Amino acid sequence: MKILRSKHYLLLFLLSFIYSVIFISCEKKNKSTKETIKLQKTEDKKVVGTNIEATEVSEQILIQIAESNLKVVAIAQKAQEGKLKKSTRNALEEVEENHIQIKNKIRKIAKDNFIIIPNTLYDTSILKNFIDEMSTSLYLKKLENSLNLELELYKKINTTILNKDLKTLCEQAMPIIKKNIAAVNKEQKQLQ
Repeated sequence: MKILRSKHYLLLFLLSFIYSVIFISCEKKNKSTKETIKLQKTEDKKVVGTNIEATEVSEQILIQIAESNLKVVAIAQKAQEGKLKKSTRNALEEVEENHIQIKNKIRKIAKDNFIIIPNTLYDTSILKNFIDEMSTSLYLKKLENSLNLELELYKKINTTILNKDLKTLCEQAMPIIKKNIAAVNKEQKQLQ
């Protein structure tokens, strides 16, 4: 009986020893894998204002894009409230429609990446209240400046971010913004 009991203890000891060796081995392997992944992520980082993963969508970048887009839409809408020539109104409506399409793409990217963008960045009524009444030429100049700033933002994002969705957005938006800048410039020249 004593021999049988000692064999149980021996067997229990061996099993616990084997279990601990396997457990430690797995922990070491898991730790080295985590360190490798962390090192790879660190090497992939790019800077656009702050450090973010180059392939991830940054909430800060989407908010910057949404703010820029909102500003353009608000200026175009505010300018349409006054008396305008038909060609100027058409150009402003086109700018507004183009940027509403861009807004929808921004929303889709945010939704797909589980990023919440405040609804105030989609509502132009608040921002329009802060835009002063001015002449059509000043609205066009302000719109041109906003479009140029937005274009520079997209160029910067396009060159520094590796995320496929943001790159696609930039590549689609930049030609539209350039077209809008040309339309606004054309209207400015006609007013002079």
